[in-house]
Amino acid sequence: MNKLFSLTALVTVCLVSVSQAQNTPQPTQSMQEQYDKLHGNTPKKTTTQPAKSKTETPQKPISKPAPQKEVAQKPKASSSGESGGFKFSVGVRGGANYSTISDVAGINPKSIIGYHGGLIFNLGTETFSVQPEVLYSQVGFKSETNNLGVSASGTTTFNTITVPVLLKVGFGPENLKVFVNAGGYGSYALNANAKIKIGANTINEKIDFTNNEGGRIEYGAVGGLGVSFGLGAAKLLIEGRYFYGLGNNSKSIPGVDKSYFRNIQGSVGLLFPLGGK
Repeated sequence: MNKLFSLTALVTVCLVSVSQAQNTPQPTQSMQEQYDKLHGNTPKKTTTQPAKSKTETPQKPISKPAPQKEVAQKPKASSSGESGGFKFSVGVRGGANYSTISDVAGINPKSIIGYHGGLIFNLGTETFSVQPEVLYSQVGFKSETNNLGVSASGTTTFNTITVPVLLKVGFGPENLKVFVNAGGYGSYALNANAKIKIGANTINEKIDFTNNEGGRIEYGAVGGLGVSFGLGAAKLLIEGRYFYGLGNNSKSIPGVDKSYFRNIQGSVGLLFPLGGK
């Protein structure tokens, strides 16, 4: 009975609440609140937890990549055309001779013009090298005498194979070097001829080397100065040299000093590298 009474009262309250909500704009309590109030229920307070704020995750600092260690590169081996590399070169050289002989008593020697040409072999670097050569060289002299009122003149020429061996030192950049060279030489006379003019008569005579009368073999010192120009891998050489004879194998004549050649050379050459480091 009590339950029926309570239910009837709840329905009545709800109807009254609906009627008041339609007549007045004021807000009304919900049916649950009215029910709790009639039955003495204490409504539970709902606690709302504040929404957790999104916290920004701190960004890690961007770490810089560790510096890479520089690996020292091994120097490349110099090619045959590179400066400073040890290399072997060959070439050609040719030019003019202006030669005579050392003074001899009773002869007034004068210089004559000849020529030379041959092969160059160079072994070493751009700064220091050894340069042997094989040259065909024509040297000689003119002579004049006057004996008992009779004048005579003559021209003597020697065709030789001359082999200088030089130490060569270069200065300056690769494409324009000044160089000096010095060393020794040996020469071998292939043949020789004397053209003698006495008065109106002219005599041509071959010099006989059979008994070493003419001095077929000679040796001496040589030195020079020049400039080399770079032409790609090749070198253009312009130089001058002086050959100073020191001895020969001519037969000694009592009372007569031996004579040796003095020769000035001017030449142009080309040198080509064949290989090296």
